[in-house]
Amino acid sequence: MNRIYALFLILVLGITVALVAGGRSANSGGGFTELHRGEITGTDGLEVVMGLVERSAASMTGKHYHPGGEFGFVIEGSVTVSREGEPDVTLRAGDSFYQRPGEWHVVGTTAEGAKAVVFRVLKKGQPAVVAVE
Repeated sequence: MNRIYALFLILVLGITVALVAGGRSANSGGGFTELHRGEITGTDGLEVVMGLVERSAASMTGKHYHPGGEFGFVIEGSVTVSREGEPDVTLRAGDSFYQRPGEWHVVGTTAEGAKAVVFRVLKKGQPAVVAVE
């Protein structure tokens, strides 16, 4: 129960930081800005990486997955997510999402672009994103 409470507090903090940092851009085409990284106490080398994902208008990621999964909250704009074996889903500002560990997906934005706060749970030293050929 304490871990759930701690993750909830991290989520609230992340949304607050992302809203304050709203004018910051990783680069003109979009990208990931790491906002915080911290070890999950009582686990064997797990950490949470909190970040701001910014995608420019009408952009699309390559097919990829996150080894430890990803939790997120769309704070601006909208995205369409194509996932392995599922129909496409459109997420708008105010929507939250969860991407299961190891499940590939592709994210596309509309003409307005998008921003989201994400939390990735990783084993230390593990990559956050793995491209799928």
